[in-house]
Amino acid sequence: MKWTIRLTGLMLGFLLCTSSAYAELQWEITKTLNLDQAPIDMAISNDDGRVFLLLEGGVIQILSPSGQKLDNFEVGPATSLTVSKDGQKLILGNSASKEVTIVAVSHVHDLPVSGSPTKGAEDAPVTITVFSDFQCPYCSRIEPLLDQIQAAYPNQVQIVFKQFPLNMHKFARQAALASLAARNQGKFWELHEKLFANYNKLNNEKIRELAESIGLDMAQYDKDITNPALQQEINADMMLGKKAGVRGTPSIFINGKQAKQKNAAGFKRVIEAELKKAK
Repeated sequence: MKWTIRLTGLMLGFLLCTSSAYAELQWEITKTLNLDQAPIDMAISNDDGRVFLLLEGGVIQILSPSGQKLDNFEVGPATSLTVSKDGQKLILGNSASKEVTIVAVSHVHDLPVSGSPTKGAEDAPVTITVFSDFQCPYCSRIEPLLDQIQAAYPNQVQIVFKQFPLNMHKFARQAALASLAARNQGKFWELHEKLFANYNKLNNEKIRELAESIGLDMAQYDKDITNPALQQEINADMMLGKKAGVRGTPSIFINGKQAKQKNAAGFKRVIEAELKKAK
């Protein structure tokens, strides 16, 4: 027998007046899914909206917020399911055996280096992939921490930079183009540093001034920033990021797993775990 689960969307409209309050409820069935086993319990991650279903037979099925089936795995007999706020731990209860099982859940994304700028050992067992925006103040502030991590793990960590200019930042895409033009001349990281140091002053004139200040061949630079291939490269980075669940910047992945704690202790904890796996 197959079981059906319906995902619904709710919209509440409130009309306030002096004598009464009126609430209109609108609802619709947005999707119907057929399941192979009966659902016993379910929970939703506050962090990203993923839906976790506990099915008969001890199977966990994971759905995207829109109801797309993402993954499933077997955990054994269980009668209840709770998910942590960040969606990285499942707590399974079993009323028959009075046992509680905690399951760590993480999605490992395939994030190829391709032609992206990198620093650190190419054969490093740990890769930190950063989706970033040169006009983002939070991206600027994370840079010293990334430098600190690489200094602590000079041979174990490689950092990969991916472009993710946000539409809300008027000159972020132009800065991304400039950085790739600098990369073509072997000076990506020099301009990268200058751009982040001036993230709140960027405009077309300032970006060009910074490019000149690091000694680029400006004739070649001008050709490169108008090359459609660089626009395509930025678009490819953004598409890759969106597929991996990037919704803002900076978004950081360690060996394909998104880092939730963006501090030295959090990074080192994940890196040490990955290094143990590599041994």
